[in-house]
Amino acid sequence: MSLGTFRLFAGVSLLFESSRGFGRTSFTPRIRPIDDPSVTTTMRLPMSISIDGDQQSEPISVGRVVRPELDPWRNFDPLRGGLDVDKLVNFFLRRPQLVAGRLFEVATIAKAAKEEWDTGTPDPAFAGSGSYQFDYVPEDEAGDGDGNEVATYRGAVLVERMSSLGPVAVKIAQTLSQRADLVGDEVCNALKRLQTDNVPFDDGLAMAVIAESLQWRGPIAPGAPGDAGGTDDGAPLFARISARPIAVASLGQVYRATTHEGVDVAVKVQRPDGMALLAVDAICFKVVLALFGAFVNIQPGKKFDKGLIGNTVDRVATDMTDELDYYKEAENGVRFEESLKFLGFLKTPKVVEKYSSERVLVTEFVKGNHLSKLSKEEGLAMTRMAIEACTASLVLTGFVHADPHEGNLMLDEDGNVVFLDFGLMSSVEDTIMEAFAQGIQACLAEDWDSLTRAFKSSGFISDPIRWKPGGDTDAEFVPVGNDPRTGEDLGIEGLSADLGAAMRGAEGGTSRFGALAAVLNGLSQKWRMSTPPYVLLLIRTFLTLEGIAGRVDPEFNIYEMAMPWAIRRSLSPSTLEGIAALRAVLLTTDDRIQWTRFLEFIEAATAEDEGGPDAAADMSTPADAPGEPPTTSTESAKAGAMNDAVATLIGSPEGSVLRRLIRDLDSIDLVARLLSKDAKPLRKQAVLALSAGDMKRQNRSSARPAEADASGGTDTAARPMSGECAKIRERQLKWTRTVTTVLVQQHLVRQWKAGPVAWIRFGFLSLRLMAGVLNRKILFYQRCLLERVLPSRYLGRR
Repeated sequence: MSLGTFRLFAGVSLLFESSRGFGRTSFTPRIRPIDDPSVTTTMRLPMSISIDGDQQSEPISVGRVVRPELDPWRNFDPLRGGLDVDKLVNFFLRRPQLVAGRLFEVATIAKAAKEEWDTGTPDPAFAGSGSYQFDYVPEDEAGDGDGNEVATYRGAVLVERMSSLGPVAVKIAQTLSQRADLVGDEVCNALKRLQTDNVPFDDGLAMAVIAESLQWRGPIAPGAPGDAGGTDDGAPLFARISARPIAVASLGQVYRATTHEGVDVAVKVQRPDGMALLAVDAICFKVVLALFGAFVNIQPGKKFDKGLIGNTVDRVATDMTDELDYYKEAENGVRFEESLKFLGFLKTPKVVEKYSSERVLVTEFVKGNHLSKLSKEEGLAMTRMAIEACTASLVLTGFVHADPHEGNLMLDEDGNVVFLDFGLMSSVEDTIMEAFAQGIQACLAEDWDSLTRAFKSSGFISDPIRWKPGGDTDAEFVPVGNDPRTGEDLGIEGLSADLGAAMRGAEGGTSRFGALAAVLNGLSQKWRMSTPPYVLLLIRTFLTLEGIAGRVDPEFNIYEMAMPWAIRRSLSPSTLEGIAALRAVLLTTDDRIQWTRFLEFIEAATAEDEGGPDAAADMSTPADAPGEPPTTSTESAKAGAMNDAVATLIGSPEGSVLRRLIRDLDSIDLVARLLSKDAKPLRKQAVLALSAGDMKRQNRSSARPAEADASGGTDTAARPMSGECAKIRERQLKWTRTVTTVLVQQHLVRQWKAGPVAWIRFGFLSLRLMAGVLNRKILFYQRCLLERVLPSRYLGRR
């Protein structure tokens, strides 16, 4: 990683992050795996942050379980329940030394991290042109070969420093750990430790949090780590609990336990100082922002607008404060799985309410693996499903998981993707969902004009569009202006031109979300851009997912995997503007089909098919080239996603707009156009679709067992489907058939009422299609017969 990149990284940490505790005086750079029984290092929490002498924020009721170990942080309890800026300011006006000490601590740690990186020992695995490998062993797990020593490189020191900066820094580090393209392979690999193996806090404090939060007077479990045994000799809360946390995150750590009913569970315990850390971080953000604004304003001709940045700080602080409410996290998990049950392959851990509270969350233990323990094929399958789930939630449901790093994703034993940790979520409005769907399609189509409009709709660029004429970076942003005749914002044309040029010149411009983010950052020097607070977590979601995908498959195109659900959203708008736009795309004002646009779409779709139309028409040629895997599992997965997203739309509640458009379509004009020379590719596609059913059935019945064995026994492109999802699909397919029958009947009646000319056209079109289907079936069954008579020829070609 270059020195300039690291300085930028350290600067971001200094400005936006926080430390793990107040009054930290020592630092131990060596880190060992958490599951190593020899490890005794834990994160020391501040023993007192009260300056008033009282250690309790409110009277404690007689008879309640109160653990004295947690007294140092009780003063911060009134700040729970969401971010109240006035309450926060009043709280720290009486404690200014905490803010000053916090700022000094961050500066000290950032400076130390920079020096230690420059003078530390680089990891030799990343020397020269080395790159992160899928099965790379983390540096702190690599010994000298005899098990006597654990290697210590500067990456391990960086992890400790980032961890000491607190929860917000850990969140940023978790995102950067997926972005080797931004911070380099060595930093990327080191920071991955913070996804599940952050530095833990004391086990005794964790047991105290469980006891007080659940009001449990007895022991937590037989031999529980650091447990004082409770206040009486009653039965233990759990039959067993692990001696060490099995995972450590930014705001809590997880133990594995067994209930008295024999159920294996994961017990997530919140850091006792979590509220204190987030509160002091939030006020430090505001202090730094105010000081920076004052510095800018005293300069001649300068004026600092803290509106957007201030709102962003408030949004980030609010979202992270919400993570401290485990009741809300439990509700979020249930809502997330319920909203995406139509996918059939997404699971969330089931909450065990009996043992859960605001600061303790107990869920059934998930039997599965994280990405680091999966094969490349399994990792790719999990990544595809995760991207589909997040895209579907972004453009369809509006409830998005905002923290999908590797530590929060698993592949279970049934092949489902399991999402963990629902403290950080995003809600998206309908207009924004439609804008994102439009943007995804525009990126793939390289339609920069539509992408610019999508940015304007979602708030990424100013409305009206503003720029700096002549490229003068010191000039003020001014509106480009409107077309006097149409009222169109003239900035769209100029910005879309600059956007297109930059995207074409960027590596991965139409396949990498990170490339788009970099391009927008570059264009912000000339064009006024902003990042609305609600978008911050969405950007984090897709940057993280893209990093995971790039690690598994460098050629992975996140837009292609997201496309099916973007298309579904575009075909099922819920806003008046979206409905009007869809009608304008498909139909003219007199309800005739937009023929030229329709032909362009068919031509583009046909060109994307592997081998082109000629290959599709050759029924004697196997679909897969000799010696190669089937078209790639990615292509198969994309086809499955497109089928799931679009096939049942017309029969779903969201398909009402599309049904109305099909009903309004002038089918008499459409039949006439389908007989034209221009419609030949469309007629060909119709014949392929009409004849596909018989061919699929025949292929399934004649499939040889040897072919299944040759595939390795595991179809990584296969998409699991839950029983509930299967029922939803069956119901939607039933309605699709019913709706299709009704629409066809309506259009047949129109043809009949139109008179003899329409009858002749419709009859001639029907004959041409039936002849094409018959011809393909003859060729297909002829091939099947030859396979039986001369099997060696066809076996060889396969």
